[in-house]
Amino acid sequence: MVAALGLILDQETNTMKVFGGSETKMVAKIQADDSKHHQDDILALDVSADRKTVVTGQVGHSPSVHVWDAETAEHKATFKLKEGSRGVSALSISPCQRYVACVDMHNDHNVIIYNIKRGKQLMTTKGSSEKIINVAWSKKPDDLRFVTVGVKEIKFWNPADATKKLAQKGIFEQRAELTVFTCAVFDNEGNCYTAGVNGSVYVWDSNNQLKTAFKAHDGEITALAHEDGKLITGGKDKKVAIFSANGQGPETLEKKFELVDHHDEGGDDDHDGYFAYPRSLDYLNGKILVG
Repeated sequence: MVAALGLILDQETNTMKVFGGSETKMVAKIQADDSKHHQDDILALDVSADRKTVVTGQVGHSPSVHVWDAETAEHKATFKLKEGSRGVSALSISPCQRYVACVDMHNDHNVIIYNIKRGKQLMTTKGSSEKIINVAWSKKPDDLRFVTVGVKEIKFWNPADATKKLAQKGIFEQRAELTVFTCAVFDNEGNCYTAGVNGSVYVWDSNNQLKTAFKAHDGEITALAHEDGKLITGGKDKKVAIFSANGQGPETLEKKFELVDHHDEGGDDDHDGYFAYPRSLDYLNGKILVG
């Protein structure tokens, strides 16, 4: 992402396609036409499980959320948040690719669900009095639960089950300390993994109960990914760790490696430490992508 643009890199040809970037009238951002692409900085991004669809959200008084093709950059859908939302702090696309869950930057940190195909907002409700940092859908087939995490709070949402409360807080049962949660991810069995500033990963079952917690990094964990029975974690200690994790425990460390800073070949030290720490992770076909 660069400002209001989405970029698709073809590694084989080393070429890029761009979502957005067309000519626009010189008007105030609040008046700009963002019906087809972003007109202000992109703050949040998610990619569908099959890696064919991207959803992005921007900053703004009435911010827009766009759904677009991950291969062609073709526009698919646009949703507008209500005035006063300030921006999209987090979003996630459901595994079935029908729904988008997003969180705004209003004081109420509202949680909103959109139906992509119908082009309709299905729900909007107050999320938390504290900032919500991340949102993630369950990867279990036919399971429409999702989780939101933030400042010493975790909530599990179940909009498809009328017999339960819309949102329930995670049940700790004194198995671990409360922390500021920075990221979350589900596996294909409906187990949820959250992580926070204390360097620990928390494992939750389908009943929203904490099963276990384990130390993964020396400092804040900033990114999570789960694919093919492997949990990938990244932290401010500039390390990436790979755990064997199926939600049944115990989680076993397979490998941990440190990210090395890039240095200018000419001896210029101005860029020392430029590579900071992982902000996003993905795992596919034995390869890890670190942002």
